[in-house]
Amino acid sequence: FFDFVIEIRLEIYSEPLVHSEPIVFVAGYGPPSPPLFRSKRGGLCPALLRVNKKVHGEASSLLYSNNRFRFPDIFVSTPPATESPHIAPFLHQIGSQASLIRHICITFPAFYDFQRKRVMLHEAHIKNLELIRDICTSITTLELLFPPYSANYAFDDSPIAAEELDLLDTRFKAIPSLKEITVNSQVYAAEDPDDYPGDYPIKMRDRGWTVKVTKLPKKV
Repeated sequence: FFDFVIEIRLEIYSEPLVHSEPIVFVAGYGPPSPPLFRSKRGGLCPALLRVNKKVHGEASSLLYSNNRFRFPDIFVSTPPATESPHIAPFLHQIGSQASLIRHICITFPAFYDFQRKRVMLHEAHIKNLELIRDICTSITTLELLFPPYSANYAFDDSPIAAEELDLLDTRFKAIPSLKEITVNSQVYAAEDPDDYPGDYPIKMRDRGWTVKVTKLPKKV
C-alpha cells in the first residue's frame, strides 16, 4: 500500500474518513457533562487511524480538516439556566488534533437580562467560543444553527437585537483564523421564510455573515 504515491493514498483514506454530510453528535444522559456519540455510525471509519502510526500521521488531517462537526445542546443549570452547545468533551478527547478542525456547527447563542435594557452572553456560550478560539486554531467556518420556533432576540427588530449582534461579532473577531460566519435558519417545508418578521438577514449580512435557509421535511 505504501508503494503508492501519497496523493493516491490520500484519495483512498478519504473514502472512509471524509463525510459529505455533517458529523452530528448527540449527548448521553446522566452527568452534568455527558459523553458524546455520533448520531449515525455508517459511512465513517475513524478506526482506520489506529492501523499504525504512519497511517495516523498521513490521514488524521483528512478526518478533522475535511469534515463538518455539529454539536448538540445540553441544559446548563448555572443561573440563568440555558441550553448550550456541548463541545468540550470531544475537543478534549482528540487533544492536539482539535487544531486541525476547520468547520464547527453550534446553535445560535442565546442572550439574557433584557429586562434591564442590556444584553449579556451566558457564561456557557462565552466558554464555548473561547474554547474554539484557543483549541481550534485552524477553524475557518463557524455555522450557527437556528432551529424552527426557537426564541432569540437577535432575530427581531429591537435595538437590543443590534447590540446582541455587535457583541457576538466582537467575539467572533477574537478568533484569528475564522473566515466565515454562517447563520443557518431552519424552517419547515410548508413555511415561507419571507413571512418571518424582522430584518435580521440584513443586519447579519451587514456584519459580513452569511445567512442561509434550510427547509426541513414537513412537520407532522
